[in-house]
Amino acid sequence: MRTKRDKGKTLDNVQSLERALKIIDLLAHSGKPMGVTEIGKLIGVHKSTAYRLVSTLRQFGYVDQDEETEKYFLGLKPLELSSIINERLDIKEIIHPYLEDLADKTNETVHLAVREGDEIVYIDKVESKHTIRMYSRVGARAPLYCTALGKCLLAFGPEELINKWISKDTLPQRTPNTIKSGKELAEELEKVRMYGYALDREEFEPGIRCIGVPIINRKGKAISAMSISVPSFRLTEERLQELIPIILKTRDTVSEKLKYL
Repeated sequence: MRTKRDKGKTLDNVQSLERALKIIDLLAHSGKPMGVTEIGKLIGVHKSTAYRLVSTLRQFGYVDQDEETEKYFLGLKPLELSSIINERLDIKEIIHPYLEDLADKTNETVHLAVREGDEIVYIDKVESKHTIRMYSRVGARAPLYCTALGKCLLAFGPEELINKWISKDTLPQRTPNTIKSGKELAEELEKVRMYGYALDREEFEPGIRCIGVPIINRKGKAISAMSISVPSFRLTEERLQELIPIILKTRDTVSEKLKYL
């Protein structure tokens, strides 16, 4: 049960976040460095509070300081984030024709996703022409551990992220088929690295099975992943064996094109 003190801390944290975002926005549009007194007045806080906020933002690279004037200006972190966003937009633009080709060859719904934290984010899709197909939308999120796309991004992701997930004793169950433990997930990720693709056997959504492949850069890391989503009744073992070589070939073509990202 949350106490009044807990609720007060939450409100304070939200207020601090709002103020920090206001400072970033202020410096982004000011066109000149600003001192803490001026920043405090413009966002409606005391100078000491403004100093604490800009110091934290500076620690994380969102704000920098002119050593001579001691005034603050926007740091390089927003530029780094902007380049990541632009890279993802470029990835989407480059890969989309291959998604369309894959959808044409398989007549199934095809997705493209990237990782954000412990989730995947769908950034592009091409719908199947079948009447019965998977419902999804660009911008939606899903877990890493129980989706074909997520397993691909996790298997070829940062070591610390992999260790975080495989060390879990239990994993949240989305369906009766969801992977149950970190140990089981570790075995699954090893298969993904060995075979180059991942399967979702109705682990995220009942009635839907998926085949996912990672798009690997020259450093061996997954910058995105693509998948074919098929209603379970349509994905026989024979059909699965037909689809795997098709998506692997598309993966190789796209990875070659994007290997220097």
